[in-house]
Amino acid sequence: MPTISFTTTSTATTLLLLGLLLTSPSPARAFDPPPIPLNWTTQYPCAIDTPARVLTGVSTYLLPASNTPAACIALCDAADFTYAGVEYADECHCGTGLVSTGVESAPVAECDMGCTGDADLSCGGAWRIQVRILTLVVRCSLCGPVLGAQCSVLDARTPAFPPGAPTTVHHTFPTNLDLVSQCIDFCQHAGMPWAGVEDAQDCQCSAVGYASGAVRVDESQCNSTCPLPPGEGNEYCGGFQRLMVYEYQG
Repeated sequence: MPTISFTTTSTATTLLLLGLLLTSPSPARAFDPPPIPLNWTTQYPCAIDTPARVLTGVSTYLLPASNTPAACIALCDAADFTYAGVEYADECHCGTGLVSTGVESAPVAECDMGCTGDADLSCGGAWRIQVRILTLVVRCSLCGPVLGAQCSVLDARTPAFPPGAPTTVHHTFPTNLDLVSQCIDFCQHAGMPWAGVEDAQDCQCSAVGYASGAVRVDESQCNSTCPLPPGEGNEYCGGFQRLMVYEYQG
């Protein structure tokens, strides 16, 4: 009987230790900092994605052997997108903005999947996306009429506002919440009565108004949206290479 008693105690102890090992949290996987191309920056180190996607105007690419943050950014940038997100190791999402309902951050530890192109780098997780944004838009946008949300198209040959300081200034804000009001207020305090918003992120100010050759397009092309304060919905904030222009007359 002592032998049986000893064996029973030993088995119970072994099971208890095994249970502790199984329930003990495993340390978060450590990844190397990813190289990020010039003029791009991390907006969400880790965020919750949804089946409807948190990026607007989104295109998704599967990169089963080559996905990395830099590779995804290069793909999105070449296609003229201003947002890039990596997810689930092999997914690259390109977009023009963020959903008006807002994006919910997640713990960085939940972006725990290595990239298919470099396992030492993180490429999101299951419904976890890492979002990068283009912070310097080098293309000049097109312009629309004042005091409304109308829209026009320009390219670098025919910019909306006359290029170059001191007559024209570009500015970005930490958030695009109520971007139109932020931009108008910024331009007003800068002593520039003309304000324009592009692609839900870029604010442009002009001291002299439109450049020669500005071309108007249908307002539907200014289809990027910005969030308003909670409960107020969203607003249109220009579009890709489309500028909504306002003249401050306060």
